[in-house]
Amino acid sequence: MSALTSILIGAAAKVGAPLVKRILQDKLGGTAGELGGVIIDAIAGKAGVPADELEALPAPDLEKAVAAVEVETPELVAAWTAQQAETNRLMLAEMQKETPFGWLWRPAGMWLMLGIVAWYVVLVPLLNTVLSAVGARQGVLMTVSFSEFMPVFMAFVGFYMGGNTLIRATGQKGKI
Repeated sequence: MSALTSILIGAAAKVGAPLVKRILQDKLGGTAGELGGVIIDAIAGKAGVPADELEALPAPDLEKAVAAVEVETPELVAAWTAQQAETNRLMLAEMQKETPFGWLWRPAGMWLMLGIVAWYVVLVPLLNTVLSAVGARQGVLMTVSFSEFMPVFMAFVGFYMGGNTLIRATGQKGKI
């Protein structure tokens, strides 16, 4: 358990905030779980400091923030639960077999793109080598150059990944 977690659990116990204390104990282990992270962010918001500065906060200010979050904890848990339910609903809707386009475009597009990359990187050079070895004067010509294909490939990969890598790389979770 991290030092911040211990401090917050101690503050929750001191001000009589059993919901906050139980969530932090149950949902945190070494690193913050998603619900525990929501609670920590709410405490930081009430304290008016970033979450990583909570440890340096004076005990009375920290206890006041924990007590304020205790009042809002049922709503935070309900909102978090609703968010999880909506996420599950959206994932299930995408996987429904009645609407194949909702789920089929990803694997079909992935295999198409991988096939094109294999064609450009492996098969065309191999075919040209074999054709050259048997005395052919002309090899397989590319209709679209690899440098023209790469932006299309990268756009597909960007859509396929849903921008998740960009969000994680820039630290903009919840802001984009």
